[in-house]
Amino acid sequence: MEQDMSYNKDSSSKEAATPPKAVSHDAIEGGSVRHGHAIVVQTQKPFTTLSAIGIGYGVTNTAVGLLLVLGSTLPMGGSPLLFWGFLLMALVGLATATTLAELASAMPHPGGQYVWVHRLAPPRYRRFLSYMTATTSWLAAVATGSSACLSVPVGACTIISLLNPDFVYQRWMGFVGYQLLNIITLFLACFEHALPKISKIMLLFSCLTIVTVFITLFAMSDSHASARDFFATSVNVSGWPRGVAFIIGMNGANWSFSCLDVATHLAEEIPSPAVNIPHALMWTIVVGFVSGLLVVLSVLTNLPSIDGAADNTAIAIFYRITGSQAAAVGLWVPVLITTAGAVWSIQTWQSRLAWTISREGGFPLHRHLSKLAPAPFYTPVWSLIASATGTAIFGCLYLGSELAFNSLISTGILLQYISYSIPILLVFAQGRSNFRHGPFWYPKLGLLANIVMLSWTLVALVFYCFPYYLPVVADQMNYASAVLVGIAILTLVLWFSYAKRNYEVKEIL
Repeated sequence: MEQDMSYNKDSSSKEAATPPKAVSHDAIEGGSVRHGHAIVVQTQKPFTTLSAIGIGYGVTNTAVGLLLVLGSTLPMGGSPLLFWGFLLMALVGLATATTLAELASAMPHPGGQYVWVHRLAPPRYRRFLSYMTATTSWLAAVATGSSACLSVPVGACTIISLLNPDFVYQRWMGFVGYQLLNIITLFLACFEHALPKISKIMLLFSCLTIVTVFITLFAMSDSHASARDFFATSVNVSGWPRGVAFIIGMNGANWSFSCLDVATHLAEEIPSPAVNIPHALMWTIVVGFVSGLLVVLSVLTNLPSIDGAADNTAIAIFYRITGSQAAAVGLWVPVLITTAGAVWSIQTWQSRLAWTISREGGFPLHRHLSKLAPAPFYTPVWSLIASATGTAIFGCLYLGSELAFNSLISTGILLQYISYSIPILLVFAQGRSNFRHGPFWYPKLGLLANIVMLSWTLVALVFYCFPYYLPVVADQMNYASAVLVGIAILTLVLWFSYAKRNYEVKEIL
């Protein structure tokens, strides 16, 4: 199918032909320049398509994400769930990336979803719908960052457990590691010109890590799974019927193709965003699929049997396959380093959202949060601090109640899908044929991608709110649906008490 390269160039050509009016130095606030009701941004664009892929894949991190969720995925369906679920989620991820790429190509803006909603919604509802989308997007990023922040210290403690079976994990250990990682990655995310370099390094490191895992597991394995065990032998200790357990268990694989809007929020920091951001999105899926497939094949092929009641964490599986504690630890440590790199990328993601929302007056203290810091930072430092503070608060919730924390972060992927679905529903409302698209546009394939993404959003909203195990006990309940309702109420309170008077999306000149 040929790509439809025709698109409306009138508005972009006028903007290129008529440069923004000059402003005095007095109008410059921390690196951002305001003129009237619009925002004229700096011309510094340190990101390339490759570094944008590094940031995007650094957060999505398909292969590492699969390793992190083995312990919760394999008991719900065994090898078939991991293999077929991965392929299904790759298709959903491709549909989601195609959907976002079309929108980002038509309307490149660091605000992403909420700006698309503002431009597509009827005038009467655009401010409200835009604000609901904006807060949903930011909370999704913070919830995702909280999940990644906890994965590293908990993963480090599994090393101690492997080497010392008498070790007993305490929540305060994860809490301390969580907060330290949050602070360290916050500092590293404050330097604009370091971001592209670090993102490229972490992309290379992640790929090398997965290749090392693939080679090592095949080289050190003494036995292999049969074709029947690989493709068809199911393991289900959840208590749910097999089909329901399969869908619930795909939550883990789903995270491995999540957070795909990250690259869209770099629109002011990359040249030709209408072209380069879609490229970054598509390559994120390609890299994710290849690296994820290597992980799935290396783990499932070399794991002769799966016991749903056993320890199925990645480091335990590494040890079962290799028979060596040193090899298991040696493979696991780079995975944790890559996960820490993902936290750094998430800091960039959530801060860019907080920054752009604050430019529209969407958050209290927006006059500070909307500023770019001067040299040597050139980043929205106050928005970085605010987002990291939100992550820190979520971490305090973990210290108080692990169940409440897990219910909160489990909404991260649902909030992402909600924020993606609103602009697509608005595109459908006006008709795709009437949509003023950009250079990335596939009329038929794009429509199919939109339908797939919306359909999966409905499935996820229903099944990802189910508890993992039956019969349900209090400390294993899934309160994701209650958290979603709470977030909706909180957002409505913010709208009526503050944002209704202050929030106004400003176009970038």
